[in-house]
Amino acid sequence: MMKKRLKTIENYSRILPLFSFVAILLLFGSCKKYLDAKPEKSIQIPKTITDLQALLDYADDMNNIGAAALEVCSDDYYLPDNIWNALTSVTRKNLYIWERDVFNDNLNPGDWAATYIPVYKSNVVLEGLGKLERVSSNATEYDQIKGAALLYRSRSFLEALQIWALPYDHNSAHNTLGVPLRLGSDFNEVSVRSSIRQCYDQVIADLKKAAILLPVTPQHVMRPSRPAAYGLLARTYLMMQDYGNAGLYADSCLQLKNTLIDYNVLNSTAAFPFPRFNAEVIFSTTIIPQNNSANGRIDSILYQSYSENDLRKKLYFKAFTAVTGGGFGFKGSYYAANNLFNGIATDEMLLIRAESRARKGFGSEALEDLNTLLVKRYATGKFVPYTLTNTADVLGLILTERRKELLFRGLRWADLKRLNKESRFKITLKRNLNGNVFELLPDDQKYALAIPSSVIELSGIPQN
Repeated sequence: MMKKRLKTIENYSRILPLFSFVAILLLFGSCKKYLDAKPEKSIQIPKTITDLQALLDYADDMNNIGAAALEVCSDDYYLPDNIWNALTSVTRKNLYIWERDVFNDNLNPGDWAATYIPVYKSNVVLEGLGKLERVSSNATEYDQIKGAALLYRSRSFLEALQIWALPYDHNSAHNTLGVPLRLGSDFNEVSVRSSIRQCYDQVIADLKKAAILLPVTPQHVMRPSRPAAYGLLARTYLMMQDYGNAGLYADSCLQLKNTLIDYNVLNSTAAFPFPRFNAEVIFSTTIIPQNNSANGRIDSILYQSYSENDLRKKLYFKAFTAVTGGGFGFKGSYYAANNLFNGIATDEMLLIRAESRARKGFGSEALEDLNTLLVKRYATGKFVPYTLTNTADVLGLILTERRKELLFRGLRWADLKRLNKESRFKITLKRNLNGNVFELLPDDQKYALAIPSSVIELSGIPQN
């Protein structure tokens, strides 16, 4: 079945060049000077249910996202001086040390374009469905395609918010700039930045509609599903510090899928120990890696926090030789490749539900979730379940294990942003580089990265 799906994608590949081209243009708002560009006559325009599904199945655009900044800026790794010095991209150098002008490779909007292309294609699909009649013979497929398009669009908006918007604050979200909400495919429509509240409201509305339309069990985890929609809702509410709803939707997700891998059955000597599309994966998306996963060294304090009986210490990390500078790198992607898995998985949902329970004062239930996860992460017979009684200690433990379990999934940056809203969890990030120390303070405006200057010049939207 999967081979047939991939063949369908191949058959409709002629649709994609025009859409990718137009999508990049729309990211800059109204671009009249591009309207003279004539598409090739041979390019197909999507007109059927099959066409629209093929657009969503093109994983290079829809499942592989370009939000590398979420990892490049975070604190789970560091770059040795010689590796940073050898970087050819000024953008990647600046991202690492949190320089204000991070996206100054002016002709390459990079993460911005890769984040918004799925938005454009999702809008094309939604508009295409609006031109087709929903009848009994196509109702199931029609609904699933609509749900998938809504999920892809909302997921991209959520990623954009983590990169280019400040953390959600209930007191100021209504008048703080978020990101452009592109809800149609007309690339002549001028881009504007909606408020953070409007952006999160849109993400939640899309995901709630998607959850109703999507199947419980997808044809493949590369396609969206109802558990995936619930998982993204849980992640969204977590980023909003709405921990009650985060826990409720994590629970809804786990009611439909709650499988965990026993890490004892995995081969720690393998280059990539985790099978792609493994039993924990609910929805598979990845971040295209930059310098961090290939050459980054794991923060030494973080590495030492794993006990010897914790199987993640060998499954997640690889040792660099002395010739290459020593230290440890990351090999634990759930995508079984250098691409960094950042989709929805059952371990993240357990941790969200555990955190929600701890924050609501249900410490024993929170520990039950955490112990359920960790017993699958330790060598057989070596894990001693936690029995803490102080709820504050339980929450601290869950957040520690969240970082240890979910590193390099594009979540740490968002966690820093939300946790910096609480005085007990504030952290100052530091980079030691070429004898200099660079710092990012907890409430720094740089947590909303600068928008690429090429986007600003062409669209006129306000810069961070």
